[in-house]
Amino acid sequence: MLERPKRSAPRVLPNSFIGEATVRRHQWLKHPMWLALLLLWGISAGHAESVRIAYPSTAVVFLPLWAASDAGFFKRQDLSVELVSIRSSPVAMTALLSGEVDMVVGGANPGIALQLQGYKDVAIFAGLINRFLFSIYAQPDIKQLVGLKGKRLGVTRFGGSNDFAGRYYLRQHGIDVTKDLTIVQIGSQDDILRALLARNLDAAVLGYPSVYVAKKNGLRALADLAQSGLRYQLTAFVAKRSFLTAKEALVLRLLKSLAQSIHFLRTRPKEGMAIARRHARINDPEILAAAYDLHVRLYPRLPLIDAEDLKLVLEEIALMNPKGKDAVPAAFIDDRIGRELAKSGFVEQLYR
Repeated sequence: MLERPKRSAPRVLPNSFIGEATVRRHQWLKHPMWLALLLLWGISAGHAESVRIAYPSTAVVFLPLWAASDAGFFKRQDLSVELVSIRSSPVAMTALLSGEVDMVVGGANPGIALQLQGYKDVAIFAGLINRFLFSIYAQPDIKQLVGLKGKRLGVTRFGGSNDFAGRYYLRQHGIDVTKDLTIVQIGSQDDILRALLARNLDAAVLGYPSVYVAKKNGLRALADLAQSGLRYQLTAFVAKRSFLTAKEALVLRLLKSLAQSIHFLRTRPKEGMAIARRHARINDPEILAAAYDLHVRLYPRLPLIDAEDLKLVLEEIALMNPKGKDAVPAAFIDDRIGRELAKSGFVEQLYR
């Protein structure tokens, strides 16, 4: 079980907070309503609300979370955020349902899968990157996609996003993935990269930062799926609908802090890269700079979610669960808080 952080008791203000002399001069302050409002303001001004957010890995895609924490944007929004690393999506979703965490950040699939199983109190309320962050790399003698026919293509695991992205892209480009080549399940990204470098594979669907290592070792890039125009919600924020309703102000401040974090990453790359290096543990400066530039370019100014970005996710889910085939993307979303923030002009003020 994950241990809940102890929540500090509300700060009790001394009687002198308002000041007796001031009360005597301003008789209107004696009205109970005004006294209550002032007391409420005094308590809330120094008391940060706690929220626990689970995330699965040290991938650079989660950089806005780390930057919001390290650069103080959560704190500026009166939030006390605990980032909890839970590598297994099923475990993270179980923690969400049990109330051990308030939100889960990761792929969109687990949140949608929960709803398809009947957990209607779960919704996606925000999103970061809505592109496939994969590339297809091959041995140097394979010069284009058609050269993959009759070859062995490595993926992490059958049915995973890495596998789905590769198959989908190849089908879009006229390659029959059931007949024209052999797809091999290897394991982790590190395992795939090692197999490719050892020439035990002809090609592979690689994520980041493996892509940069492949490039530095002379392997050939056949396709960059991030630049393909395919929309796929790679990173989503999931919470209970009941939490989103009960904690609207908290969620609003969280989205503001993420928008501030993304602005910080865009405008202060030196500090941003230091945060990325610390959390993603990328020591190679060239790889770090390339990964940073790619991700910051793909982050939206405001982490909204769009139903259009869930269509391919549902198509992927439908391969395992027929319910995904006829599902309506908008049914999995509760984005009202983000949409209201988008109308407020808050983000535009950041970039002035």
